[in-house]
Amino acid sequence: MTDLSPMLRIEKLAAQCDRQVQFASDYAPLYARLFGLLAAWLRAPNATTDSLVRWFVEAGKERAVFDVPLLLLAALHREVLSGTVPGLVRFYPTVGGNADYNASEFELIVRDAILHRPKPLAHFIQTANVQTNETARGMIWLLPLQAWHVPAVHLVDLGAGAGLNLVAEQRNYRYYADDHLLLQIGSGQPPQFSTRCSGGIDTLPTATAHVPRIASRLGCDMLPFALDSAEKELNLSAYVWGDQADRLQRLREGIAAFHTNNATAEPVQMSAVTLPEQLDAYLHTVVSPRLAAANSAEPIIFYNTYITNYLPDKGASLRDIIGRWATHLARSVLWLQWEPTYGRLPEPEYGWIAYSADLWHGATHDQWHLGWVHPHGIDFAVDPSWTSFCAALQE
Repeated sequence: MTDLSPMLRIEKLAAQCDRQVQFASDYAPLYARLFGLLAAWLRAPNATTDSLVRWFVEAGKERAVFDVPLLLLAALHREVLSGTVPGLVRFYPTVGGNADYNASEFELIVRDAILHRPKPLAHFIQTANVQTNETARGMIWLLPLQAWHVPAVHLVDLGAGAGLNLVAEQRNYRYYADDHLLLQIGSGQPPQFSTRCSGGIDTLPTATAHVPRIASRLGCDMLPFALDSAEKELNLSAYVWGDQADRLQRLREGIAAFHTNNATAEPVQMSAVTLPEQLDAYLHTVVSPRLAAANSAEPIIFYNTYITNYLPDKGASLRDIIGRWATHLARSVLWLQWEPTYGRLPEPEYGWIAYSADLWHGATHDQWHLGWVHPHGIDFAVDPSWTSFCAALQE
């Protein structure tokens, strides 16, 4: 990203920090404070001579502006989890801290922590990739299955990260409306995820159906995140925002479920695939052979959650690629998405993303806007179209 001048890059980084402050303000106040400090430093009169700002801009000059603040705070959280910046530990709930991050001393402590570890922080910013594989997102495919009475399904996670959402049925998801439990899905214990539902909640199922057998679990990512060492698990943990101890616990439970599942006959199978360029080849060389011997009554479910922002065409070509492939199959193909609409639809709350579905039965293709979700799955505004969607699944 070296095409931006230093001043323009500083301005764009500050604007991106502002957006993260707005998103995190009520949801992750510690991180709202951290993003706010970054924005303030980037806009300070002495920004171009501030050693921290100069380091920050240099460390992230080859990365997308959207990623750089997220990577810095993930890198800093990694240091907190590792115990290498003891001054910050008392402010981070993920390591038991509860000190006041609004105290005047906090800004200096954060600066000192960054300037104390510039090399490992810069290395993380330059080499890591933002992981948005939030483990609450497994509800994207679990919820529709409550209306689809099929013997088994095949899963394909596009942009799977570490692949944790491919074992979502082994977690536990609860759906509420006005503190009333609507339904509960999954075998995990204790109950792990809670989603507040609003809007057309009367269209949702009120009893939990049996989750069909998962016949295969395929995932692809440009850089699949292999959970084959304690260091990599630490790196993945670092992307959890540091004031959300519950989310970190959910991630650790997800990692445990992933490892347990991978000792079974249907482990997660990950492939390195650059989207959208290599999707067609992946469908024909990996997915099709996996389905060749499978019962045609077993549908395939594709899903992706918040990946299109990282694609050169914002995901515009994915539907055509999947559609061309799906129309030649003798089985149903469901594609579920949690993605921004990039202005095509007005989001009900800042940062929420659209829940959409495409369904192919051979050459027949239907689409639905199912509602809006918070990117971490804590809120779901249900669109009344959920009724017609479920009816189509049951045909």
